[in-house]
Amino acid sequence: MFRRVLVGYDGSPAARSALRVAIALAADLHTDVHVLIVIRPPAHTETDEEREVAAAAERDNLSKGLSDHAGDISKNVDVSVDVVHADDPAQAIADFVDRYGFDLVVVGRHGREQLTHRGIGQSLEGLLRRHPCPVLVV
Repeated sequence: MFRRVLVGYDGSPAARSALRVAIALAADLHTDVHVLIVIRPPAHTETDEEREVAAAAERDNLSKGLSDHAGDISKNVDVSVDVVHADDPAQAIADFVDRYGFDLVVVGRHGREQLTHRGIGQSLEGLLRRHPCPVLVV
């Protein structure tokens, strides 16, 4: 069955739901959960220093929210977290899956993006098109 479970997390209600589902599934499967936070470069900044400060603030905010939320629901499951910086969250998740050998990805139906014409967020649609790994959409 599934031995390595990855959750794409952006702090949205959909991502929190995906995390809850992944942790419940991992508890049943006696496995761990790995969370990947993808930070997009801020578009509203002008200098490299401003971009770094904005990215660090977003990383800290998402990490704190994740640890508060995961701590409440992960009693019997180990949860580890990685943060990557990328323009394309779908590609970043697919690359992470390839690099570390995850065999299930769990994501929320949509994160901070508006829905596309098919009712699937752009990042999710990109992930489904790019990677053969099973993707559980919550």
